[in-house]
Amino acid sequence: MKNKEIRVFEAFAGFGGASFGLRKAGLKHRVVMYSEWDKWAQELFEANHDYPVPLFADIETNEFQTKGDMTKGDFSSIPEFDLFTGGFPCQPFSSAGLGKGELDPRGTLFYSIIQVLKSFKTKVKPKYVLLENVKGMTHKKHLPTFNKIKEMLKEEGYLIDHKVLNSKDFGVPQNRERLWIFAERSDLFQKRLLRNGDKSFFDVISEKYSVDPSKRKPFHDYLDPQNGRKVHEQHFLKDYQVEKLIEKHNMPLDEFLMSGHQRSLCLDIYNKKLKKEEISITLTEPHHNSLRVVEHLGQNPDHIISPGEKSRGYTVRKLTVEEHFRLMGFIDGKIELNQNDLSYQQLCKRAGNGWDINVASKIFQEIFEN
Repeated sequence: MKNKEIRVFEAFAGFGGASFGLRKAGLKHRVVMYSEWDKWAQELFEANHDYPVPLFADIETNEFQTKGDMTKGDFSSIPEFDLFTGGFPCQPFSSAGLGKGELDPRGTLFYSIIQVLKSFKTKVKPKYVLLENVKGMTHKKHLPTFNKIKEMLKEEGYLIDHKVLNSKDFGVPQNRERLWIFAERSDLFQKRLLRNGDKSFFDVISEKYSVDPSKRKPFHDYLDPQNGRKVHEQHFLKDYQVEKLIEKHNMPLDEFLMSGHQRSLCLDIYNKKLKKEEISITLTEPHHNSLRVVEHLGQNPDHIISPGEKSRGYTVRKLTVEEHFRLMGFIDGKIELNQNDLSYQQLCKRAGNGWDINVASKIFQEIFEN
């Protein structure tokens, strides 16, 4: 399908991670339908598609959050497509959430994916399914759910491979472990097995696309000052906030100057560590965010240096919106962030809940290699 337009159903779309992954891979495609219940994510998704994409369950009712809800639409209305993608809600399986799994209503949304596949009763089923979730789904507590997911995909005629991949291994300096599940219609998967021999689909990806850590760009290079952008004052922590981090929470900020690093580093507040290996911790929603940027004075020439910063010799700040998206695999100018309509919180939430489009692009390259 390398030269043929790929028809995509993008479920739980967020900002459109699958769309951007396909674009980054240089693959011709068209999203024939998408689902997303968050109105701010819908707005961002639609701002980044230059053609109208029908929203699944595009209905208005008196119920809370029905528009775009995967559990509320008419499955018979779904057009034919080749590729189903879905980052179905990960909070039920996440260590940052409560880890309720299927006890959380969001954890049952996988059944909607099966309903989509079942809607092709009289037609040939879609060729490919690519799903993404947190590593926590593979933990012992959630294994019954994970095994059920694999079993149900097999019942629909798919063969499956899965693996936890880390963004830092593919060139982006973020420690982001995500479970990827690739399901391919059994008639096609058998051909892939013949091509790959005894190597699994994801083993081939790791072999072909992983990047040597010594060749990976450091966290510092993904920050605004190194990309010609000014960091606004509201992102910098006040002196009293930094003092609180040092005195009350025992943050190892003094190690920044002692370490001899000339480049900016990521501070992991949750684990009280400076990431001297020059990577970022996992980006999350803002209310879970424990990431701060520590920089030498002068890194942000427009910043007004406070007395405390002058005394300490460094600044501490939050990531900007643009930095969030760079650490999710984006190049500046490749996404319309719609910052006039969407707030810092809303946009950072989109990034934290989204796909690393760099990893996604490698997976898509391999899926459509032949």
